[in-house]
Amino acid sequence: MSPRNEIIGIVYGILLLLGMHFLAGIIIFGVGLLVFEITHSPYIYLTIWAGSAVGLFLLQLLYVIPLILWLRRRQYLGMMKGVIIGAVITALLNGGCFLLLQR
Repeated sequence: MSPRNEIIGIVYGILLLLGMHFLAGIIIFGVGLLVFEITHSPYIYLTIWAGSAVGLFLLQLLYVIPLILWLRRRQYLGMMKGVIIGAVITALLNGGCFLLLQR
């Protein structure tokens, strides 16, 4: 694989992970609204959204690890590297924001 194709694969992997984060956010938003409609508690959806934002590192493991294994089996190594890079960046940003909110 040429270096140019690998770089394009890495960019595609990061974009794929960004899209999956967007989908996860929509699902979390929907679950929060659904729980609110069931319980009618005014702050329950905020609790779900805040808990998901704090636990995004653990939540992303649910869809990143299977995605990495699937990309490796398909021999999309550039995209696999991009997904790993995106997951690490997400975890570092989430950890930094979590530490700032703890002050």
